[in-house]
Amino acid sequence: MLPRSILEFVVLVTGLLMTFYIEDQNELQYRVDLKNQSLKRLVFNIRTDIDDYKLNALKIGKALEYYDHLVRRGDELHASDKDSLGYYLTALSRSSTIFLANDEEYLTLRNSGLIELIESDQLVSVLQERTAGNKAFKKQEDKIIDAEKAVAALVAEKCGKTTVGEVQFQGYPHGRYSAYIHAQPLTTEELNTIGIMAAMCEFYIPFVLNFIDRDMLLIELIEKELPHNTDLDSTKPLSRFAP
Repeated sequence: MLPRSILEFVVLVTGLLMTFYIEDQNELQYRVDLKNQSLKRLVFNIRTDIDDYKLNALKIGKALEYYDHLVRRGDELHASDKDSLGYYLTALSRSSTIFLANDEEYLTLRNSGLIELIESDQLVSVLQERTAGNKAFKKQEDKIIDAEKAVAALVAEKCGKTTVGEVQFQGYPHGRYSAYIHAQPLTTEELNTIGIMAAMCEFYIPFVLNFIDRDMLLIELIEKELPHNTDLDSTKPLSRFAP
């Protein structure tokens, strides 16, 4: 039989080890809870971004409609409806979008080391791809904005000073517009200049739809990562679409 002192020492060491283990487990659970809270907030940000993506795609789609009117009906509108001609040209010059990605929560996960607690390697990979993809998305928007400047120059040259009405999109005002007052309709060269912007818009739409699919996948992966009883209904933002 072991001496009493050795037994007391074993009990003491075992107690200390158990205490350290429990503290480590509590700390780990605390960090896991922080990770889950961060992922839940990330779902809200992603859903907000998806709403923005959809709105931007609609806006760029309208820009292509305006361009189509100018190409197919430009001469006709010049002869009979210069107000509409001025509207389409002006609206097209205000069709660019500015997307501000919600990367803060991902950066918090990464910089705090909480991302290392994510069990799904696919989720981590898609999160990393998302940040890189948002930078590419911003570059495409910047190209449209640059091309839009040439269209705005045509508006300044071809349209009058008297306000006819207001450009609207999804219930949001986009500034006033004036009638087309130039003696000649838009030339082939001018339409080709506008067409440069339209071509970038055509590339933009499938680009943004691909981003929506990626973010929908991301939400699914986060849902699998979170505990089954997690309530994600509260992460649904108010719709930004006009009724």
